[in-house]
Amino acid sequence: MGADTRGGDKADAGDSTNALSPDEDRRTVSAPPMDAQFEGTIPFAGRQLPLPAGKWHPLLNYQDDVAHGEVLTSLYVRSEQGIVTGLLIAQATTQSLPLGDTQPIQDECHSTFNFMSESLPADGASTECWMTSPIRVVNNVFLTSNQALQALIGSPLFIPPAVQRLTMMGFDLPSVLVDAGWNRIEKSKSVQGKPSTDQRVDFMSVHALISPADIGSRAVPGAPENWSRAGMSDSLAVSDFVHRTNDWLRGWTPYLREGFAGTLPTTPIPGNAAADPGFHG
Repeated sequence: MGADTRGGDKADAGDSTNALSPDEDRRTVSAPPMDAQFEGTIPFAGRQLPLPAGKWHPLLNYQDDVAHGEVLTSLYVRSEQGIVTGLLIAQATTQSLPLGDTQPIQDECHSTFNFMSESLPADGASTECWMTSPIRVVNNVFLTSNQALQALIGSPLFIPPAVQRLTMMGFDLPSVLVDAGWNRIEKSKSVQGKPSTDQRVDFMSVHALISPADIGSRAVPGAPENWSRAGMSDSLAVSDFVHRTNDWLRGWTPYLREGFAGTLPTTPIPGNAAADPGFHG
């Protein structure tokens, strides 16, 4: 799966006890061969990960192998004519972890800057939510007003090497991406065969960053200010793309839920369900 790099620049990684912000010296970043490509459903962290339509190339795998080795992060990219049409960030636990370490994931769906935020009714055993949110790309840096989401897409631990691989391979990013995110957290049924007493959970989080640009172009419709919850109504093209992304994500969540449970069928997912608005066939 390529060479591992350990350590790296001493950027501030935040609280090393947080599963999503581990100490930078305690990490493993691997770069799989990008000539590999995946379609349909793939195994991920002991579960199933249904991919949106198209051919996805592995970009980077990241794991905090000391403090929180139970959290796996993988990134995949989809492109047309050298332009990124989708970037997938998947995270999941391979072992349960304290509920408090998932707070950033829980906060992502609660931002007032999201285009859409929806959730399943809480049942005491699990929480699940999905959302869409605007992301600006400035000098290959991802920026969003959703602060919890910014912690993920602005992570100094795995985002810079992922973007560096993209640029080295000649991929261009559009100036705007729309994040279609889905998060599920389930309480662990037991710890070493006994009922859990410390609120330990498992989670899976999938973010599909989708390009609204036309095929073969980096240009996106609307003005920069239109790519916000407040400004989208001033551009029919922006509003249309956001609503189509919202509708697609609502239809995609049942497949993500089945993937979390490992119950996806072996038959292909229907094309109309898999085809997000950034996929051009």
